[in-house]
Amino acid sequence: MDMFLPDSAYSMKSVLENIGVRCQYFSELTCCGRRFMMEGKEEHAKKLGSQVVDILRSKTHIVVPDCGCAGFMKMHYKRLLVNQHSTQELQDFTRNIFEICDYIVNIRKVECLGNEFNHRVYYFQSCAARNLYPSNDAPEVLLRNTKGLELLVAPDQPICCGANGHFAMSNPTVAEGLTGAIVEQAYRMGAEFITSTDIHCLQMIDAYKTAHNVEIEVMHVVDILKGEMPETY
Repeated sequence: MDMFLPDSAYSMKSVLENIGVRCQYFSELTCCGRRFMMEGKEEHAKKLGSQVVDILRSKTHIVVPDCGCAGFMKMHYKRLLVNQHSTQELQDFTRNIFEICDYIVNIRKVECLGNEFNHRVYYFQSCAARNLYPSNDAPEVLLRNTKGLELLVAPDQPICCGANGHFAMSNPTVAEGLTGAIVEQAYRMGAEFITSTDIHCLQMIDAYKTAHNVEIEVMHVVDILKGEMPETY
């Protein structure tokens, strides 16, 4: 997020502070290790994961703007890091990890942030939001309760954006077809924006719409929840 979506990081901080959450960020944090685990580099994933636990293990709540990262830590750290940290330490750590929308709605019990966004928005539920992070309709709850926002959710939504790292690089034609199905469906429905909880999905979608000159914008859900348009994506 520091590298690709710094504006969204500030949006996340603003949204949490607006509901009374005191935020801390640690500059020594890097990656949760998910990307390396997906590519078979388990030892590197372990090293990164152990660093994350060392830095954040004493924190009450760990809030993440991505279902993929949050879900990976929740689901896999207890196995991946079993030799680096105690079972109790890993249980406590993973229990306190939350995707930001889930945290706002289900932990802080806030369903309306008072934000305004006067646009037609297509919500893409990522693979991670469906399969990796625990079942969670919180993004849709917050988007539906955004003043002026018309939420578009397709009942036959494409199941994957094609952005799964190594898959996209090894199968570019298939990946582009998967991404294109999302963009084209959103465009047919009259969406002005496509949003999601997952950064890598949004990057893939943004690259496709730019390459094909599709008149639709891409925005992380936290930027919408902040209620302001960032100057750049």
